[in-house]
Amino acid sequence: MTTPTQDRASARHDFDFLVGHWTTRQRRLKHRLQGSDDWESFDATTVNQHLPGGVINFDTLVAPGWRPGWVGMSLRVFNPVSNLWSIHWVTNEGGGIDPATGRLDAPVVGRFDGDEGVFEGEDLFDGRAIRVRFHWQRQGRDRARWQQAFSDDGGLNWEVNWVMEFERAGSPRADEVPALDIDCQVIELRQYTLHPGRRDTLIELFDSTFVESQEDLAMAVMGQFRDLDAPDRFVWLRGFADMDSRARGLAAFYGGPVWRAHREAANATMIDSDDVLLLRPAWRGAGVSMHGRHRARATACALPQGVLSARVMPLHEPASADLLRHCRETLTPRLRSGGADVLGWYVSETAPNNFARLPVREGEQVLVVFAMFASPMALDAFERSGAWAHAWQGMPSGWLAGESQHLRLQPTTRSAIHA
Repeated sequence: MTTPTQDRASARHDFDFLVGHWTTRQRRLKHRLQGSDDWESFDATTVNQHLPGGVINFDTLVAPGWRPGWVGMSLRVFNPVSNLWSIHWVTNEGGGIDPATGRLDAPVVGRFDGDEGVFEGEDLFDGRAIRVRFHWQRQGRDRARWQQAFSDDGGLNWEVNWVMEFERAGSPRADEVPALDIDCQVIELRQYTLHPGRRDTLIELFDSTFVESQEDLAMAVMGQFRDLDAPDRFVWLRGFADMDSRARGLAAFYGGPVWRAHREAANATMIDSDDVLLLRPAWRGAGVSMHGRHRARATACALPQGVLSARVMPLHEPASADLLRHCRETLTPRLRSGGADVLGWYVSETAPNNFARLPVREGEQVLVVFAMFASPMALDAFERSGAWAHAWQGMPSGWLAGESQHLRLQPTTRSAIHA
């Protein structure tokens, strides 16, 4: 597990980032290693601290809305000889402690490489030998992600069964500002083909000039992205409360002073800006939530974490109730069990385009799903695992009208959608 790029002093500080108070969003598989897709979700609070000596890191996890009185505890011990961390998990109900000997169960062992840490070990589950893997991702100062996976075949296949999304308790960071928090019942998925080498020029102009100027007019600039598979493609999402507010906002922006001052510079980067899908949430509550999202200030330089996976699936006809029920009740849990953070499902908005100056792809029926992954490596692992194909098993044939488009999207510096 050791790497030449990190010395013992840095490894000792692997978990320094976790010290403090956190709120966590939890997703936990109810039935493990049974092929189950039955997940439960709840909120929890974590408090983490170093113990004297610098080699022990300890935290508590409480979730009164899930299990009143229950406490989970992680004990992390650093070995300066092996340069590795050992992590023990115990609960106040006796979990993690052998009742016959009083000893702690075997730990998972590992360390961080950059912002990702992998810790593995042997355990017993329902009387059979398994391997356990903890996967940590540091996502800046105030966010982190942890997931647990089990393997009962020696590590050939892994089932993710617990995911925690950490957010540091307290106010947004000084270098962040809130994104516009509206319930976007209409969104545009906009794909621009740019002149070779001009993408960064457009992104710099967009992030510095076109974010607040649109949100001041009640249009949510949800996310801006570099397409990882097309170096001259820029993709962004814009959201509206409804179609009427879309017409008002677009008329005000494209007829206003900011666009007038910068349109020539923006248009000079573009070959085509007409690849636009007008979408609405596939069911009530299925859209990407903008609640609590923040973006970096205009002066920021660092890229946020995460890769957004967007799949656009053409349909022969509008999505049926059965198809959407399958997406909601079967596909979403299956995708999450494979490690995807499913953000939203959308279908085509059938209302006519009410701002003719900006063409959209009318007359098409599509189903779109957005899922966030912690890193390109995590998305690649998901693809290699076959989780996407597995999720669609049991679907009737013939519902797709053509080949799906898969976009792998890296958030720009000021994207509000990121890991």
